Amino acid sequence: MIKNQTKQFKQINPDQFTNTPNQVREYKSGTDSVRISSLGGFGDVTQNMFVYEYIPHGDTSKSQIIIVDCGVGFPEEDAFGVDLQIPDTHYLEDKKDRILGIFITHGHEDHIGAVRFILPILGQNIPVFAPRLAAAFIESRLAEVNLRANLTVYEDAIPISKGQFVVDPVRVTHSIPDTFHLAITTPIGIFYHGSDFKFDVFPLDGKGADFSHIARIGERKVLALMSDSLGADKEGWSPSESSIAENFKYEITSAKGRVFVTSISSNIIRWTQAIEYAKSANRKIVVVGFSVEKAIKVAKDLGYLTLNDSDMVSPERVKNFPDNKLIFLVAGFAGQPDSALSKMVMGKHRIKIKSGDKVIFSSPDYIPGTTSNIYSMIDVLSKLGAEVVYGEKEELHVSGHGYQKEHALLINLLKPKYLLPIGGNFRHLKYYQTMAKKLGYTEDQVILPDFDATATFHGNGTFDTNYHISIRKVLIDGFGIGDVGTTVLRDRKLLANDGMFSVVLLINKESGKLEKDPVILSRGFVFMKENTDLINYLKEEVIKKFNQATSIPANFDFIREEVQGHIEEIIYQKTGRQPMVLPLVIEV
Repeated sequence: MIKNQTKQFKQINPDQFTNTPNQVREYKSGTDSVRISSLGGFGDVTQNMFVYEYIPHGDTSKSQIIIVDCGVGFPEEDAFGVDLQIPDTHYLEDKKDRILGIFITHGHEDHIGAVRFILPILGQNIPVFAPRLAAAFIESRLAEVNLRANLTVYEDAIPISKGQFVVDPVRVTHSIPDTFHLAITTPIGIFYHGSDFKFDVFPLDGKGADFSHIARIGERKVLALMSDSLGADKEGWSPSESSIAENFKYEITSAKGRVFVTSISSNIIRWTQAIEYAKSANRKIVVVGFSVEKAIKVAKDLGYLTLNDSDMVSPERVKNFPDNKLIFLVAGFAGQPDSALSKMVMGKHRIKIKSGDKVIFSSPDYIPGTTSNIYSMIDVLSKLGAEVVYGEKEELHVSGHGYQKEHALLINLLKPKYLLPIGGNFRHLKYYQTMAKKLGYTEDQVILPDFDATATFHGNGTFDTNYHISIRKVLIDGFGIGDVGTTVLRDRKLLANDGMFSVVLLINKESGKLEKDPVILSRGFVFMKENTDLINYLKEEVIKKFNQATSIPANFDFIREEVQGHIEEIIYQKTGRQPMVLPLVIEV
């Protein structure tokens, strides 16, 4: 049980941090520096993994490192077959013994999803510090792959000391409970890591941001603020989660037939609302999809929601209940092909969507790269006769990220010398820079590193972005890590667009002659039975080119290259297509 596992997490003793000295005043060295690297790349929303490296006296061999977050990215639509993308850890390959800990800010996949892939690479004994909900999610995910972590649950405002770093967790609000910022004290100054946040003054769980804590940190002279910037292109304040509560409740309680609610699996706030509103309408709850089942179980074990066995119905028993007595909490908000919702839409699930059903899409933010899949699924649901409710226009969606006034408030409370926006695309970083200028910051004080650059802060109060690191795409395909690269993706795209044309040549090597006519295979290129003239023509061209390329004895590699190049050219001339051409040469 997750509940028992979380009890086994090591708890931090607050007494050992009583009267923690202000290390900014204790350490004074103009030659010391702190280098901040983004292993997912600056200007990327997902794959959050930031390296804070304290370098004493310029000696990188003696550096000390902490890591903030360890998240996955999600593949673009042309990344065929790719499940996830993870940060590139090659920069840490020769520094593993100097990694003091991984600090997690909250439980979203783009901040914790790579832990199960990264720990085996960097070392399973590296301490991982996480808030309660994120820790439970991590523990659950690691159990799926039979991994255990040196995992510690941290608490609000109880500093954690690791080497030359003191990490002070600061409670903020987001679209998931237990979200924190981290005030990181180093020998050269304080760095405030302001990961995903909004300032929701009416949070549904009653736990607001700790503004007084933030202000106290600001009084200690913050050197740099690393701030979430995803909402920096929007004016004003991000709407509160409570602002959509009544609309969400109405959509559930007013429905005449079955109700389906889908969201990202870790959206505990939305699942909690759906469950409570369903109970008030005397509906039984049906949980469908592995990821949602696990998330709801973790939240239930930790006391974030109340769900009794009597409130629930298994998918196998739904036929025993009237449509107006059922609500389905379904995985697959982002349109993942193998998700429960996608299977329902395709008619491959035991539960079928039908006319009269209401499907509610409600998530704090769309995941980059998934928008097309989501709208395609909404279109199909509409064709099936379902009433589909989605998006901000229906007031069922609010962002989990702060807008410009929230950023301005955080900046004014902290009064940092430098600003380094993170967690957004480059357009968000530019909006953040424009907003900061209105607060009196100069362009030189707002740092916008290149994708692969690092920000190095020096003990004399200056910084530079001259140092670059290698950042590759590390793709997860099934059980493989990093074994799918750009060449494989290019081939998959080619196969998806124009298919494959293959020819089998049975050759006597000694005589250099064909033993039989070539065997032609077509997959996704043309239907062979309806294109016999083209296939016969291509077969003749293969034989002609073979006769030109063969020798005694036969050079198989040369024959293969000549046939491939010739057939690629002929196919393009005849059809305008560019299928993958694969000559297979077999010696007989």
